[in-house]
Amino acid sequence: MNHYTNEEWRQFICDVLPEEKREEMENHLYTCDQCLAVYMELIEENAFELPNPSDETVSADVIIAQVEQYKKPKRTKTKQKLLHYGIAAVITIGFMSSGIFQSVTNAVVLGTDLSENRPSYTEQWMDKTLSFLDWIKPNQKEEGNNQ
Repeated sequence: MNHYTNEEWRQFICDVLPEEKREEMENHLYTCDQCLAVYMELIEENAFELPNPSDETVSADVIIAQVEQYKKPKRTKTKQKLLHYGIAAVITIGFMSSGIFQSVTNAVVLGTDLSENRPSYTEQWMDKTLSFLDWIKPNQKEEGNNQ
């Protein structure tokens, strides 16, 4: 792992480094405990050089404006989660109605082969629907003859 020198951390603290170097060092702090300890020690040593919140250049309005630019609305995350749950529910219902879960369960529990010649649930629904339609047709013909 590549560690930074104390002088580089001082420059980081005083904000005199280019933006790319600052981001690189900041990311390094997230992964290196040794450099984080050095950084914290240097912050304590150089606390008198850091800007004081009572200075006119650093006001509450400036800080709030900076924080708000990084704020992300929570609604989009919630909507995205609901969308994913909805998609998962639709896929699960589709699999359940097609009989995939039933055939897998039967194969595991009963030790049967998945290539059974039993009609799927979709075919069973289609057969029931067609028989219902065939039952309705003669009834409609009888009503037509009576009129």
